[in-house]
Amino acid sequence: MKRITFGFALAAMLGASMPAMDASAQNFPSQPIKVVIPNPPAGPGDVIARHFADRASKILGQPLVFDYKPGASTRVGTELVAKSRPDGYTIIGFPSSGLTSTLLYKNVPYDLREDFRPIIGLGSVPMALIVRSGLKMKNLDDFAAAARKGGLTYGSGGVGTLGHLSSAALLTELGGTATHVPYRGNNHAMVDIIANHLDFGFLSIADAMAAIGADVTVLAITAARRSKLLENVPTVAELGRPDFDPKLWYAFLTPKQTPTDRVMRLYAAFSEAAKDSSMQDQLDKLGFSIEIREPDELSKMMDAETARWKRVIESNKITVDN
Repeated sequence: MKRITFGFALAAMLGASMPAMDASAQNFPSQPIKVVIPNPPAGPGDVIARHFADRASKILGQPLVFDYKPGASTRVGTELVAKSRPDGYTIIGFPSSGLTSTLLYKNVPYDLREDFRPIIGLGSVPMALIVRSGLKMKNLDDFAAAARKGGLTYGSGGVGTLGHLSSAALLTELGGTATHVPYRGNNHAMVDIIANHLDFGFLSIADAMAAIGADVTVLAITAARRSKLLENVPTVAELGRPDFDPKLWYAFLTPKQTPTDRVMRLYAAFSEAAKDSSMQDQLDKLGFSIEIREPDELSKMMDAETARWKRVIESNKITVDN
């Protein structure tokens, strides 16, 4: 049997497989909506989702209530939503790590393709390539030359994190090698890069900002355009590699059989919330760029992300303990 991909046309959503719409569908929502966050509170994903939710609640006329369900690399909260009633009253603030988690771990009790429908893509945070000052690298060409010689070390917040996968992907693209040193959190890796104990790392642009003023060099960021936070730092695309663009992205998803009119009502509210100019000013502090994606567009992006990281994980033989 063929596997169903994330990609779908809106017309197909209205097929016979969809459950019958209840009589109150046109009045949706008529009660509070639960937003499950599969990570601890106060993290970047929580802050981003809350900005959107606070504004969308005014448009929807109902509060969006946050429910934190961290654990098992986002799998605890994601499973809860997958098994929730598909009525639009339970959604998940879904981070990119939730997708890579399904590729890294065995026996995941849900399938992103089969158990979820995209509501909206919210945007992303670029990654920044930072190197220790002792390497005296000035640009990506210097980094590539050193990587091809071998002997470099790099840190990340743990095996399978975006920092780890991004570094592995770039090394493969450059034909270089390096030894990975996993830490329990990005901050620990950053400290050792600053202290000249590690050679480099890929950190979120927000984490990289914390190193500004320290003895490190930020060689490039993975954004479409230069960041207001690091205006003098070029993008990887500027340096001739436009297809290398790993980012921490965020979205809202809902259980698969949620009626289409409710999905689109939620999409309309969140996309309208994104027009609040003050919100982007606040999210700039995280390095977050609002990039609204419609359900179909988000589905295709998730397909592409799945294919990208599956290749990186398999080619680098990356495994994690279940």
